[in-house]
Amino acid sequence: MIDFLRKPNHKLKANFPFINILAGSTSDFIFNRLNLSCLVGDQQGSYRLPGSWPPFLDLQVNAFGKTQNSVVIALDLSSASELSTIKLLSFSAELQPTFSRDTKMLVNGFQSWSRSELMGERDRLKPLFSLARPLLAPCGDHNFFKYSGKRGHLHSWSYTYFLLADGRVVFFGSLNERSGYTLFDYNYAEGKLLIHKDCKEARVGESADLLTLFIGTGELDEQFDLYCQLIGSGRPQAEKISGWCSWYNYYTAVSETIIVQNLENLSKHKLPLDVFQIDDGWQAAIGDWLDPNSKFPSGMQAVARAIENNNYRPGLWLAPFICVPSSKVYRDKPQWLLRNEKGRPIKAGYNPGWEGYFYALDFYAPGVQDYLDQVFKKIQDQWGFRMLKLDFLYAVALLPRAGKSRGQIMAEAIDFIAARTDKSILLGCGVPLAPAFGNFEYCRIGSDVGPYWKDYLTGLQYRERVAAENSLVCTIARKELDRRFFRNDPDVFILRDGVSGVNENKLSLDQRHTLFLLNNLLGGLIFFSDDVGDLNESQLALLKSSYPLTETKVTAHTILADLHSFRFIAGDREYLLHANLSAEAREVKITGSYYFHPDHFLMPPGKTLKLDPYQSICLYKVKRSEDDFYLLGAVGHLFPGAQIEQFITDASAEKIEIVLHRQASPDTTLYLGVPPCAGSVTVNGQRRMLLEKDDFRYAKVDFTREGETGF
Repeated sequence: MIDFLRKPNHKLKANFPFINILAGSTSDFIFNRLNLSCLVGDQQGSYRLPGSWPPFLDLQVNAFGKTQNSVVIALDLSSASELSTIKLLSFSAELQPTFSRDTKMLVNGFQSWSRSELMGERDRLKPLFSLARPLLAPCGDHNFFKYSGKRGHLHSWSYTYFLLADGRVVFFGSLNERSGYTLFDYNYAEGKLLIHKDCKEARVGESADLLTLFIGTGELDEQFDLYCQLIGSGRPQAEKISGWCSWYNYYTAVSETIIVQNLENLSKHKLPLDVFQIDDGWQAAIGDWLDPNSKFPSGMQAVARAIENNNYRPGLWLAPFICVPSSKVYRDKPQWLLRNEKGRPIKAGYNPGWEGYFYALDFYAPGVQDYLDQVFKKIQDQWGFRMLKLDFLYAVALLPRAGKSRGQIMAEAIDFIAARTDKSILLGCGVPLAPAFGNFEYCRIGSDVGPYWKDYLTGLQYRERVAAENSLVCTIARKELDRRFFRNDPDVFILRDGVSGVNENKLSLDQRHTLFLLNNLLGGLIFFSDDVGDLNESQLALLKSSYPLTETKVTAHTILADLHSFRFIAGDREYLLHANLSAEAREVKITGSYYFHPDHFLMPPGKTLKLDPYQSICLYKVKRSEDDFYLLGAVGHLFPGAQIEQFITDASAEKIEIVLHRQASPDTTLYLGVPPCAGSVTVNGQRRMLLEKDDFRYAKVDFTREGETGF
């Protein structure tokens, strides 16, 4: 342990030493000041270091070197007085890092739905439109953080990093959100970073964790790996899975009849889904989770059994910490409602698809936890649902109270859920992300997808808005969380055309494809809501091209004016994906190697591709061999070649044995590169014709025609 700051008292003015974490520099970070505000009895006091410090509070600050370029800093507060209760109001630590103006900051939004992205000196986080605050503010951080709206004044919750011009990052991450949410508030104009702890209402006893902070510099993946190791994990890492969800096609109109219809259509097309999840619309009312409504006459146990009989895991949506005025909970249990200091129920948000305003439950009110215990038991033990989507979780911690900060309340609520759901896999949604780390198998990491790119809520500066573009921006910004803290849920892709006024999909064909492609690349939970019976032939072929589900690893990501380029690997194959998220056409140039795409076949280095607005393209990198057969390209999977399970070559015998995955698309065609040393090629016992293009010799194998696949 390295002494970082001597234990101060009211007689000692603390000296703030440098933290040496950037190689080749004397210092880049220094705590300029610590600021603390608290209540002692009914007296409020504000203190700071360097400066005055009260005799009844002891502060211990230590630094632990993790690697040559990283450190963990722990600030612990303890009470030296037994005379009065000490309650925290606020705490912040001030640093002045040296960042150039072209440095970008990762802005991590408050909860799952909150827009998150890399931003810079000229960017703004604008406050929510004032007239919309009563309706929309509770879903985000607008009620407890004041947005200045100034250029370059940005903030990030729980973790952030600064992307330097040379590609390295400087990473900051809270290691304890249980004591209170952590906010990184950076002002480019002042070069000042304030690290706030949302510790209001927290009591100081023998010891209180003010701040435990990881700081490191280096490659982004390396820093996330270190951060993940320090956080630790709870639930085992889950597999990448796919599923069907009712919400984004039927919304609250879902019924037992609709469920049965979709089960029949999915079974007919033999789609290898893992989960079939019933979303909002099954319950008697928001808040009343023990009984279904009249649209499910057979009951939820029968519906769950029907799902299982189709070999899918039955999933169910609920929002355990909210209710609406028509619910029995709201009418019959007014003492369960979370209330402000004036005794008025706390609004947790506004949903025009429900009854307007909905309200938060008081997690600590007598009877609430007993009721929720009944809910979890009935849904799992009696009805038989084994996947739970738990939504609007932010609502449980809207108010600090009972001697607990918002972060502590959220942590205790998630502990409560975890203790009652060991029979199920969990999908967390509408939840601050750091408290979810390691506590859910899957977690939403962006806003809800809408059947449109953007809508009017963009102009209201509502960061939690429903829109495909908003969801994708978050999916990209939070991609590093996948397989470290949980599996990322990027929300659904939407392929259908739909019916005007009912379920119309206003996304263009390119927007649909981009959403489909990026969700499959960056997500760990791949869901859709379309009735496959309504999809046309090309839409169904695109859907089937995602199977088998493929684990990918992004090795490089660059951004140029809303053009995102991802280099990634899947198995031993390398790919390049360009995604144009802008309304303008973009051009990309092929470099370094030949690439394959079904629409272009072989693309040599130097070739320029034009991407239309919102268009994306995934390219397979050809690895040419002079002495063995190799894969030149493939059709039938969105990641060409990922449908191949075995590829066994014998150049001396001039033969190849290929086994496709049992979930491979029936539209699979393979192009097999033939080396100069081979005069012929036999594939799966059949001699193939040799073709030639661009100095490549190859054989074409159409598995569809030969009946060698199997959907």
